[in-house]
Amino acid sequence: MSVKEIFFIRCISCLSVVLIHAIALVNMNGNVIPIDISIDIPIETLLMFSTPSFVFISEFLLAYSYPEGTPKGFLRKRFQFIFLPFICIGVIDALMMGSQSSGSRDEFFQRILANIFLGNYIGYFVLIIFQFYVLHMFFHRFLSKASPRWVLPLSFLITGSYLFFIKFLHIPVSLPNSAFKIEWLPFIGWLFYFCLAYYCGKDYKKFIIILNKYRYWMYILLAFSLLTLLGNTYLGFFEPSSKRPDVLLYTTSIVFLLFHIFSKVKKVPSIVITISNYSFSIYLLHMYFFGIALITKEISWQLTLVLAFTVGVIGPIVISWVVNKFRYGYMLVGRINKPKNKTTLSQ
Repeated sequence: MSVKEIFFIRCISCLSVVLIHAIALVNMNGNVIPIDISIDIPIETLLMFSTPSFVFISEFLLAYSYPEGTPKGFLRKRFQFIFLPFICIGVIDALMMGSQSSGSRDEFFQRILANIFLGNYIGYFVLIIFQFYVLHMFFHRFLSKASPRWVLPLSFLITGSYLFFIKFLHIPVSLPNSAFKIEWLPFIGWLFYFCLAYYCGKDYKKFIIILNKYRYWMYILLAFSLLTLLGNTYLGFFEPSSKRPDVLLYTTSIVFLLFHIFSKVKKVPSIVITISNYSFSIYLLHMYFFGIALITKEISWQLTLVLAFTVGVIGPIVISWVVNKFRYGYMLVGRINKPKNKTTLSQ
């Protein structure tokens, strides 16, 4: 039995990531959105739940699919289907970045090493998720016996403190000329999502019952976190980013709302299943298709945005479908996820 809500949450989170980066492309391309009809700051801020949601989904599925602990070959399969594509795209990214400059061979290999070991490109979230694979293997028994009444508040405090720390103390460890930062990688910056997802996945049915019972509190949490998020953004306390303390409550409320809504859906639409199944490839590849949208530079920001979003979704799906026709194609772009039951869903 599959958790149908995961299809929707993965699909929505995936599309949100593409839209965030498409908006960024519009501004970088010089088609800055006019302030009187600005969709930049509010939309980017509202979509900041997307990457944390992927972390949540990853651990939720592990706790749900393997209640007695991870099976033999657990890490090997994930290395094969997730980490190898991460390495391949990291090398391709280094090649593409190198082609845009006249760097030396040493600089090229430095880019590769930075991409793979420091997450210096869009695939950095894979390094975060693999940390949680290891944590799940070692702390599954502990979490299964520990009470969420103290684990969740403690993990929230740890994660919130770390995100506050890296924001206001300006750790000088970011890579030069990079939008990705080393301080995003340590698992403590995502620990709360991991612990919350573990308990939600472990007692999935109970989790849905609790959501239905306390749905009005969930709405209050959503309203409060949303106002706080937008307020902090407009007041200049934080820039739009998923790596900020106030995103913790916001992501939690959005994930809870999506579970609550889609738990009542009887059938998952085929388009949702398709995007969900290709979500890993879309996440890894979408930014490399944005160049197609630059042909609209002299037209309008609206057309650039629509085209960038469209090719950012469809392009990776087509490439992944074609490459996966080859026996070892999944090593390059990731395997197409086709869940048949609750165990294969997590793979």
